[in-house]
Amino acid sequence: MPGHWVFFTAFPWGHLRPESNLAVALARRFPDVIISVFVDEGSGSKSRGEMKRNVQLGNDDSVLSRIRLIPLGQAMAGMSPARAAAFATIDPRLVHTTSAADVEDLTAAFDAMMQERAFKDHSGNTWEPIEKPSLIICDKMMGDTCTPLKKKYGLPLYVWFVGSAAAATREYGATAMGGRAPTFEKECHAIEADPEKSKGKTFQQVAAQVWTYADSYKSDIIHIPGLAPIYQWEDVPQDLWFAPAYDSIRTGGPLLEVADGLLLPTVLDIEREGVEGVKDWFAGSSDRKVLCLGPQLPSDYFAPIETKKTSQMAGAEVQWKFPGATSLGKGEGAADTCITFLNNALDKYGVHSALYVSFGSIFFPRPDLVQILLERLLALERPMPFIFTTASPLAMLSEEMIVKVKESGRGLFVPWAPQQAILAHAALGAIMSHCGGGGTFESLSQGVPVIAWPFTFDQPQHALWMSEVLDTGFELLQVRNGPLNRKAYRGGPNGTEIVGTAEAIAKEIDEVLRACQGEEGGRKRANAEKVKQLIWDAHQPGGQIDQHLDVFKQYVTCSN
Repeated sequence: MPGHWVFFTAFPWGHLRPESNLAVALARRFPDVIISVFVDEGSGSKSRGEMKRNVQLGNDDSVLSRIRLIPLGQAMAGMSPARAAAFATIDPRLVHTTSAADVEDLTAAFDAMMQERAFKDHSGNTWEPIEKPSLIICDKMMGDTCTPLKKKYGLPLYVWFVGSAAAATREYGATAMGGRAPTFEKECHAIEADPEKSKGKTFQQVAAQVWTYADSYKSDIIHIPGLAPIYQWEDVPQDLWFAPAYDSIRTGGPLLEVADGLLLPTVLDIEREGVEGVKDWFAGSSDRKVLCLGPQLPSDYFAPIETKKTSQMAGAEVQWKFPGATSLGKGEGAADTCITFLNNALDKYGVHSALYVSFGSIFFPRPDLVQILLERLLALERPMPFIFTTASPLAMLSEEMIVKVKESGRGLFVPWAPQQAILAHAALGAIMSHCGGGGTFESLSQGVPVIAWPFTFDQPQHALWMSEVLDTGFELLQVRNGPLNRKAYRGGPNGTEIVGTAEAIAKEIDEVLRACQGEEGGRKRANAEKVKQLIWDAHQPGGQIDQHLDVFKQYVTCSN
């Protein structure tokens, strides 16, 4: 009997987009398998659109007939910029990535699959029974649902992690390796229970404090396999606490304890030390698997792309914005506008002349820092034309600056941009990014250097990896304003002091932008090109990614 695999995705687009592509990659690789993909009801059309884009670029539409996209879950329904803002002050124990109601519905649907019964999704569609599931794949955020299912049915369970191997170690690895999960909750609860330690702080304040600086480590300096050493407070470079971080530890830690394998979007040849570090704490002497499946993009992005084709590829990208967000400008026609802007930059200034600025759909710097950045870009003697996305609900720009940029002809503001097509355009010289998992691996896949401006979660590890290990980018340090805004470990024997004044920030941005245009930028681009080729090689037929995918062959035939 053909295998039936079930994939529990997470609703954030930075997770769902690669997971949608992973579902297509698995269906393409294993033609005898049916894949049921649970997706949040509010994101179903976006996920289907991403899958269609992948198969259309690959000219294999038939793959979709074996992917059952099941809308079940309503996390998006309650999501809004106001709710996201509340995450900064709410007790993190009250924030659950998957609500109790959604956990119940997802569990009931999976139970029906195991009992070969029909069930209904949240759109009212009835799903008839097929073969019982033989494999579970889930996002690391889906622990409340999938940990109990693993314990109940004993099926093989593989967890998708959206970031680098080193980022996985920082979040879930052993304490001696810089991991948070083994002690984070315990330390939070211990401080809360001790009035002398808590000193009247709320649990939210305690959790934010421990996330920034934990007593569990033997020193201020942590050593994460695959990364340069850092002070532990450097992982909170901005004065920002996001309550879902607590839930990520609470649910993700137990999930990984019962998982049979961990799936990473990296490739061995660019992160071998980091992957070996994950194997140490996740697998140890067991036969649990750590599989490197590479960046999940349509196959066209792993081969040279002609400039004229980027317009077609841009038009196919799926637009996504934060629910309820009001962003600057209109999204309609943004793809064509961006590619036209880059084509003009290529004609006027040449290859690798432009900058793409994106802080994703949630994060955004303070208005005064954005003002400094734009002023320095416009002041460059050698123009650096730029596209600036304002997808975040936090995006704020002065009308005066918007007019100034427009009149200069050097910049373009858009509420959404076809990021993958932009990264593949010959005019692009660098991306300024918060370094989320998606942007990190998409930029590396196209050999584009990064100017890192991280905020939280896995972003600081990605910024450190690219700037200090791969040497494919720069990291802005003076823009830091974290709760423990002490010096950075890098930059010499005494580290780098974070001055943080407007003058220091402007000076550093000036230096980095000019470095991008000079010899140092050329070296980092050459390194990025080498990384790109390693990623492309891994995606070739019979390459490293195919070899790791072969692990799933044992689940192709359903034995239930």
